Amino acid sequence: MKPEKALEQTTSYLKNLQEASKRYVAVGLPRENVGSEVYSSGKTILEVGASHEYGAGVPMRSFLRMPFDLEDKKITAEIGKQFKKVFEENRSIEKALGLIGATARNIVIMAFKTGGFGQWQDITQTTKELKGSSKILIDSGTLRNSITWVVR
Repeated sequence: MKPEKALEQTTSYLKNLQEASKRYVAVGLPRENVGSEVYSSGKTILEVGASHEYGAGVPMRSFLRMPFDLEDKKITAEIGKQFKKVFEENRSIEKALGLIGATARNIVIMAFKTGGFGQWQDITQTTKELKGSSKILIDSGTLRNSITWVVR
């Protein structure tokens, strides 16, 4: 490689690293996307999500931390894949982080589909009868459908 090409490539890497150090992707219930939405009970989606994630007044059914811990290899692989494309194919940081966010969101959705990968505590028989379903954390689908990501 000629010195000029090496300098050009190194300069490009530095620019991407500087931009990447200022950006990140937030996955879950980003305030700017779901902060003001309210259930018929008057609770916000953030309040309902936090109560389930941390077990505040209900059994803890982590739909963010636990799935990310279980699937950390998938997330790490996606980060590697996307940043390889940033450096080798000139993919934008914004697009790379967005695709990482989409992968993380899909992991969360899979947790909803599988009862937290089989780890969430089952709902009571009374709850099953009241809502007419045995699905854990899915009543109207509002919480699950609110899971998203934002690049900041």
